[in-house]
Amino acid sequence: MSKPAKDHSAPETSGLFQRMLDLIEYIGNKFPTPFILFSLLAVAVLIVSFLLEGTSAAYVGKEGKKVVVKVVSLLNANGFRYILEDMIKNFINFPPLGLVVVMMLAMGLAESTGFVSAVVRKALLGVPPWAVTATIFFIGINGNLASDAAMVFVPAAAAAVYAGMGRNPILGMSIAYAATAAGFSANVIPAGTDALIAGITQTAIKTIPQTANSPVHVLINYYLMSSSVFVLTIVGTLVAEKVVAPRLEKLELNTEITGDTKEHALTPEELKGLKYAGFAALAYIALLAVLIIPEAGLLRDPKTHTLIPRSPLLNSVIPILFFFFVSTGVAFGIGKGLIKSEADVTKYLTKGLGGGVSFIVTAFSAAQFIAWFNKTNLASVIAIKGAEFLQAMSFTGFALVVGLILLSAFTDLFVVSGSAKWLILAPIFVPMFGLLGFEPALSQAAYRIGESSVNSITPLNYYCPVMLGIMAQYMKPGSKAGMGTLIATQTPYALAFLLSWTAWLGVFYFLNLPLGPGAKIFL
Repeated sequence: MSKPAKDHSAPETSGLFQRMLDLIEYIGNKFPTPFILFSLLAVAVLIVSFLLEGTSAAYVGKEGKKVVVKVVSLLNANGFRYILEDMIKNFINFPPLGLVVVMMLAMGLAESTGFVSAVVRKALLGVPPWAVTATIFFIGINGNLASDAAMVFVPAAAAAVYAGMGRNPILGMSIAYAATAAGFSANVIPAGTDALIAGITQTAIKTIPQTANSPVHVLINYYLMSSSVFVLTIVGTLVAEKVVAPRLEKLELNTEITGDTKEHALTPEELKGLKYAGFAALAYIALLAVLIIPEAGLLRDPKTHTLIPRSPLLNSVIPILFFFFVSTGVAFGIGKGLIKSEADVTKYLTKGLGGGVSFIVTAFSAAQFIAWFNKTNLASVIAIKGAEFLQAMSFTGFALVVGLILLSAFTDLFVVSGSAKWLILAPIFVPMFGLLGFEPALSQAAYRIGESSVNSITPLNYYCPVMLGIMAQYMKPGSKAGMGTLIATQTPYALAFLLSWTAWLGVFYFLNLPLGPGAKIFL
């Protein structure tokens, strides 16, 4: 008697891999909300500073002078007064706050009018079949322009496109999810993520004099991240076609659902809006060229007339992006018929800011944690001691960079928020790398690679249920495919991205290439 065929679509509930996922999910679910997490960390700083008061560490500063740093307790009269008097100032001066709010205003308007969604769907539905996989990767990786929203509409549209082509819609969804989640940090056009991460890095560079004057702006990782889009697109396409596609052939699909790309097709109103937005974009780019290209351009350094390492252009990236997305978003809204008066512009800007309320709440407690961490000198002492330990272990150079990449990848399995993890790690690793001779741009790049690569394989990702919903839509009724299937499908992408992205950073490292405008690797 022959054995029944094994259902490959069902996750192995008792296997080692599945038990590991269960453990990760259990531990991750025990973490409090980001606001409470940073509140607890802030309290922990007070307690630790009291217990370690007077603990010192020394390093060689500028001109070869020895600098001694001691832990200062805040659990005393002076500390109490500081906490109360500077609480509002800590919040208002928190660098990521203004950067993120401004980008949320602009991108919120572009999203709420449907501009971003229309651009993505226009690109996806207009390419030949042979280029669809690479196109989805390219669009999805750059989807962080629309923040997390891309993790919803790009996978849904990709699944429909693949079904319409007669290919496996789950493959289309897996490609889009890998691109939008695992490739989240890479982009051709700087996004809100760049502003947020750079703002956090800015808070950490003043801990030691070695990094105090290092360039930290939105574009310090731009050369690496923009070129990574093409590397990840190529790698992802190969993995999808050679590894994931054959595996997904075992899934039992609902043959009655063939996928309808019509529901993702652009309406005449949206096409008119894109036309208007295109004219606005061309006009904006022309104006920007006038301000940049001439030697006396207003966005060049007024003294040297250069653009790098410092210039009004690099210092104004966020305002420039703000006006670009507002102008194109408003033009799209006018063409689509959504914006008919100035009041409508305010309405859509307000909608955009609404999505950032949770970040503003988190920023309050995070700002206090960072400020107290630096005020007590705990960040400096930990960084100095850590640097000394790594030097004693001969764990420096690119091995150290790989270590930070792996650490950030591991922590991503438990804490989903990329900014939350960097808020904790930046005050330690930015000065630590600085003491070992590395620019903040390198530590930031290493963190972003590790944090981004494994986004799609953590069960704690907010958009896992969305992907499971898309899978259920195309699966045969009664199929047991679920979280295990999704994670197993995403694992090849995550590993390939982690390895190839790390190798690409290695190219920049060993050739000593700048990671962004004015942003070197070595101090």
